[in-house]
Amino acid sequence: MSITFVMVEPARAANVGAAARAIKTMGFTQLVIVNSEAHKEEEARWVAHGAHDILDNIVCYPDVESLRSQFDLVIGTTARERGSARTYLSPSELSGQLEKQATSVQRIALLFGREASGLSNEELSLCDLYSYVPLVADYPSLNLGQAVMVYSYALSDVNRQIGLTHSEANIRSLAALREKAGNLLDNVAEGDTKLKEWLIEGLNRLSDRDIRMAHQLFNDIQRKLD
Repeated sequence: MSITFVMVEPARAANVGAAARAIKTMGFTQLVIVNSEAHKEEEARWVAHGAHDILDNIVCYPDVESLRSQFDLVIGTTARERGSARTYLSPSELSGQLEKQATSVQRIALLFGREASGLSNEELSLCDLYSYVPLVADYPSLNLGQAVMVYSYALSDVNRQIGLTHSEANIRSLAALREKAGNLLDNVAEGDTKLKEWLIEGLNRLSDRDIRMAHQLFNDIQRKLD
């Protein structure tokens, strides 16, 4: 399992530098930038003191959709929306969730949105899980660099404990399960978008053991249908 930090259209070079420094401090190595060249500014290197290698190895994508296929699990960080049907995990809850999926997920992308507006609705629709930082109500926002630091710290234990976990038998098994479930629903509940979204989001929170059992269940259902 590996965790990649993704900054979507960062406007300020200082925030990119701070993010690079934060993830290196906590033992991570992968930073992706979407549709921005802020990391090329001198200020980014100045703020990233000691983490120039992170900046030098940044991978860039034109948009979130183009990187989606490169990852088994995409997590969007956002403010929690009241009344939303989505399940929002705090950083500590997200850490526990990823520990449960040590052998089912190989590549994880953790998305951070724009300084002013965060992730768009279209970008959030491409995510598998959602996370937010619980904050005191009268001070409701974090600087982008601070947000990356919070998640880097919260997920550092996951990175240390299961960062080297590798199971050829189970690689991408969560991604395969989502595809299997989607195909099955297309056959038995055609057009029911809300049901499909609900099921897929639930599958994204299963543990390794539950993912294996769900594969078996869907296989049995498909055999009966055939």
